[in-house]
Amino acid sequence: MISRFLILILCLNNLSLFAQNKERYLRNGNKLYNDSSYNDAEIEYRKSLEKDQNYFNASFNLADAVYKQSRFEEASMLFNSLLDNTNDKNQLSKLYHNLGNSQYKENKYEQAVESFKSSLRLNPDDDETRHNLIIAKNKLQEQQNKEEQQNKEEQQNKEEQQNKKEQQNKEEQQNKEEQQNKEEQQNKEEQKEQDKKDKISEKDAEKMLDAMQQKEKQTQQDLQKKKAKGKKIKILKDW
Repeated sequence: MISRFLILILCLNNLSLFAQNKERYLRNGNKLYNDSSYNDAEIEYRKSLEKDQNYFNASFNLADAVYKQSRFEEASMLFNSLLDNTNDKNQLSKLYHNLGNSQYKENKYEQAVESFKSSLRLNPDDDETRHNLIIAKNKLQEQQNKEEQQNKEEQQNKEEQQNKKEQQNKEEQQNKEEQQNKEEQQNKEEQKEQDKKDKISEKDAEKMLDAMQQKEKQTQQDLQKKKAKGKKIKILKDW
C-alpha cells in the first residue's frame, strides 16, 4: 500500500510539474506578446504546446502571435483549426472574430463577413466585431463593384475586339473580291487582246494563202506559155 501510495504521489507531482511547465511557457509567451516581441512569444507558445498539444490557450495565443507577424494565411488556418476544439461560446466568438480579422487581411472579404457574423451570433453585444463587420461589408461591396467594372470593361474590350476582327475580315473579303474582279477584268482584256491578235493572224494567213495560190496560178500560167512557145509546128508537104 505504501509503495502504491508513493507511486500515486509521484504521478500527481509529475502531472503538476507538467501543468506548471506548460503554463509557465504560456505566461512567458504572454509577457513577450505584450512587449510586442511576437516571434519570441510564438516560440514560448510552441514550447507550451510541446508539453500539451491540446492546450487551447497556447494554441489560441500562438495564432494571435502569428497574426501579429503578418502571416495572415497561416493565422487563418490556426484559428480555423481551433473551431472544433471548444464548445465555449465566448471562446468560439473570439475565434470567429480573430479568424475574420485574418481573412480580412488576406482580402477575403466575403469570408471575413461570414466569420464576423458567426462571432456576433455567439456574442451579439460585441461592438468591436460589429464595427469590423461593417468595414468588411464595405470592402466586399467595393471589391464586387470593382470586379463588376472590370468584367464590364473586359466585355467591352472583347466586343470591340470582335467588332474590329469582323471589320477586318469584311475589309479583307472586300479586298479579295476587288482583287478577284480586277484579275477577272484583266483576264478578259488579255483574252480580248489575244482574240484580236488571233483574228489578225487569221486574216494574214488568208492573205498569205491567197498570195500563194495566186503565185501558184501565175506559175502555172507561165509554164503553159513556155510550153506553147517551144512546141514545133509540123508543115504539111504539098505533094
